[in-house]
Amino acid sequence: MAITTSHPDITTTASKVINVDNVSRFVMIHAHQGGVYIGNSGVTSDAGYLLDSDDKVQFELQEGEDLWAVTATGTKDLYILVSKID
Repeated sequence: MAITTSHPDITTTASKVINVDNVSRFVMIHAHQGGVYIGNSGVTSDAGYLLDSDDKVQFELQEGEDLWAVTATGTKDLYILVSKID
């Protein structure tokens, strides 16, 4: 099982934070600062899943899925841990 971590800066331009892979992945995300929205490539601050300050979420991304993030204003931090499921 491979584990990776990342700490991307999220801005008002949607960016891919987890790439497509050919295996399922267990994902843990911590939004250190509030106002980060996650979703698919079309994520916006109006149509995304809101992570408020210090929110933590866990979920599984299936094979072929990726994850994007965006803010409504400014630059925010995300902490991401991904574990590939064999």
